[in-house]
Amino acid sequence: MLVGVLRVTNKGQVGSQATTSTRKGKELKTQKVTCGWYIHASRSNPESDWFIRTLNQTHTCLQTRKLRACTASLISKKIFDQVEANPDIPLRAIQDHFQKTYQVGVTMDNVFRAKDKASKHITGDYTKNYELLRDYVLELQATNPDTTVKIDLCSEPNPDSPTRQFRRIYVRSGPLKKGFKACLRDLLGFDGAFMKGPFLGQVLSAVGLDSNNGIYPLAYGIVESENTESWKWFLDNIGDDLDLGRNSNFTFISDRQKGLHTTVEQLFPNAEHRYCIRHIHDNMRKRWRKTEYRDHLWKCALATTIPEFEHLMKEFSQYDKEAC
Repeated sequence: MLVGVLRVTNKGQVGSQATTSTRKGKELKTQKVTCGWYIHASRSNPESDWFIRTLNQTHTCLQTRKLRACTASLISKKIFDQVEANPDIPLRAIQDHFQKTYQVGVTMDNVFRAKDKASKHITGDYTKNYELLRDYVLELQATNPDTTVKIDLCSEPNPDSPTRQFRRIYVRSGPLKKGFKACLRDLLGFDGAFMKGPFLGQVLSAVGLDSNNGIYPLAYGIVESENTESWKWFLDNIGDDLDLGRNSNFTFISDRQKGLHTTVEQLFPNAEHRYCIRHIHDNMRKRWRKTEYRDHLWKCALATTIPEFEHLMKEFSQYDKEAC
């Protein structure tokens, strides 16, 4: 490691170098007889600092940017602050930074591995984090009374296997349920989003509206994909948590997620299921782009009474019957 630091500090490897360990210390010198560059460092014991005893800085050979000691581990330590400040920093920017700062050429493969090491040190390793899932659940339930967490595992053909493969998780915080049951309206919004990272999956969420019309998070789940089966599993848990039955008169809002409409009809046949106006507008805008269409649509969406809604829909129909 000392040799690696010396090489980087001296801004490049010079010639073809070799390291020799002696009883008194370490020697770093060029193998070419034509170059007299030489350094000798030693220390009195393993706990003391290294001291340069002999140094000849005269070079007669050509400089090269190739440096075997500049490994991905060393690079990751040097770029740690950069990656922490900007996790999306391009690999090319890291490569250029090393070339300008240390006069060292590094391959793109090394830069990729170095950034991956730094990212794992900052955010944690994905695999190891999943291994801590049960510890997270226990801590969550200990600090948030009445919290519901359900983990679904893939079926294991070998019952004696000490490990199980993660499939899904459902999380509903106890305090959030208490607030929802006490103050909020009978309305829930459902949505799904793709996960980023090496493992595929989607995050399903359920939110309500507070007294200020602000979003009130209630529950979330991580599932393998967005389909009828995963939505049924998620809504089953929501129904159990909030005591929702088949006769529930809740209103659900979504953006036509795959499998969600069918699931709501099966589990809550008496509930109202409406679609998010923002997504309706996005779909309408593909064909009708004028701002007048947007204004008519939002006026209808913001109507608070049936007569007002019917009146605004009539105006919209008069403007463009096909769009309405």
